[in-house]
Amino acid sequence: MSNRGLVLLAAIAALAAPAGARAGEGWSLTLSGWGGVSRYDVLGLGHGLGTVGAADGRDLMEGRFDTVGTSAVLRIGWLDLGLLYEGTLVDDGAESDVLTPVVGFAWNPTGRVRVDVLGELGGHRIAEVGAGNPISTATRTVWLPYVGIRPSLSFRIPFGPAHVVLSATPFARWDLVKKDVAVPVSGGTETFYEAGGSTFGVVGGVGFEI
Repeated sequence: MSNRGLVLLAAIAALAAPAGARAGEGWSLTLSGWGGVSRYDVLGLGHGLGTVGAADGRDLMEGRFDTVGTSAVLRIGWLDLGLLYEGTLVDDGAESDVLTPVVGFAWNPTGRVRVDVLGELGGHRIAEVGAGNPISTATRTVWLPYVGIRPSLSFRIPFGPAHVVLSATPFARWDLVKKDVAVPVSGGTETFYEAGGSTFGVVGGVGFEI
């Protein structure tokens, strides 16, 4: 191959590479916290026994709820690796939390703007199942494996040798399995809740990048 052909191939490869890799930024670590809203559809009453009637079949976790979380993401060139925790408290009902490693890629269209696309494959914990039922005598906790995706748009503000990072992030998650959760109720019987579904939300965050 001629020298001109080698130069052309090198130019094409450079244009095709992610911006972060072309910039030669090396590595960085970002610690972030955020808050926002989410739409959960992860807990429904599959069937009931004893004195549980049709009115008790409402989805105790269906609706919009506040959500908060934190993450640590290590970037090596364009590659993102990290760990994420996020939780939701639902009044008079169950509590939902996720804990997951994340992996994805970063794209830097400018020195201050960054786009991250992260994939999640972790555990979804639903605690206090049955807390919203007035005749339940105990509550239960269940873990479900899930997958998710969270694209994020960040604005990086120089702060000495580091950056303050402001971000906006929509996300979506899907539980990989469904489980029947048996909750004891008064009268010595049980109510069965079906756990497993989907989650959608959007959060705004602030972080510190070194």
